[in-house]
Amino acid sequence: MSLLPAANCPLLTGNCPLPTILLLAPIRGVTDVVYRNAFATCFGGLDGALAPFLQLRQGHPLRPAELQQVAVENNNALRTIPQVLTNHPQTFSAAIRELGAAGHEEVNWNLGCPYPTVVGRGRGAGLLPDAKRIEAILNEVMNEASVRLSVKLRLGYHDPDEFEAILEVLNRYPLADVILHARTADQMYDGEVDLARAGRALALCRHPFIYNGDITSVEGLLELGRKLPGTKAWMIGRGALRNPFLPIQMKGAPLPSSDVRREKLIKFHGLLFEGYSQWVSGPQHRFDKMLEQWEYLSQVFLDPKGIYSRIRGSNPASYLAAVEWSFRQSLSC
Repeated sequence: MSLLPAANCPLLTGNCPLPTILLLAPIRGVTDVVYRNAFATCFGGLDGALAPFLQLRQGHPLRPAELQQVAVENNNALRTIPQVLTNHPQTFSAAIRELGAAGHEEVNWNLGCPYPTVVGRGRGAGLLPDAKRIEAILNEVMNEASVRLSVKLRLGYHDPDEFEAILEVLNRYPLADVILHARTADQMYDGEVDLARAGRALALCRHPFIYNGDITSVEGLLELGRKLPGTKAWMIGRGALRNPFLPIQMKGAPLPSSDVRREKLIKFHGLLFEGYSQWVSGPQHRFDKMLEQWEYLSQVFLDPKGIYSRIRGSNPASYLAAVEWSFRQSLSC
């Protein structure tokens, strides 16, 4: 099963003038199994998701808690593909076997994580300067892979043209798709995305091409569609977290009324709160998880700083009162 829907998916037709296959980007600490299911239940508009990476440990199986996060039966509201972070082919192959045995038909390889603790160890985007090593890893892994493999990458580590040599390598293998975040690792999530190089990558790539990076409005998506014709899907991250109604608008649906939006947001919060009650240990850990979510959820209000300050100033005992006050405030989206 590819991350992409089938070619005859009805979502490819409708009111929008371009294909709008929308996939949720992996954002560590935020887009976990609780978030993915709650989002799909309350807002819709997404066709699939990439889970935040599983950081593989050489010589060790996946942790049970990690397997539960990506378990097929736990992600029944939104089709989710597990992602792995590694530069060790034997560990990579072992994880693929383990995930395949758990019922997954596709695994994504992370070549895009830009964080210094990752790239400094030659993982994530830290592998991008070394196309030969990527080829050696794929040679070993693909020979015995029991599932389909996709790749998520950036333009480069330091050099924004590193993607050209990487795509020459990736084009030799039967990958499910290639996802490009159009920044370098050095940029992290700052600065402009490089659409000229994204277009070059699209032209070079022989696999289904998925674009990721700064998709924050319907108008912006339409412009991307004009600049990157032939893109098979769009991976949306922070744009959807800050405005969870954006995916359905990108599918051509009207923005619901303010009352309906508020009801959906309250339900969404309730599902998150209930979900973390089951997934984490104790009120403090649940409170900490909800604080992470409110960094983005606060953006749906006209006064996001005031909302987030109110939530942060609460504690596990006073949290729900702060939430009730917050949901009475004016919405921005």
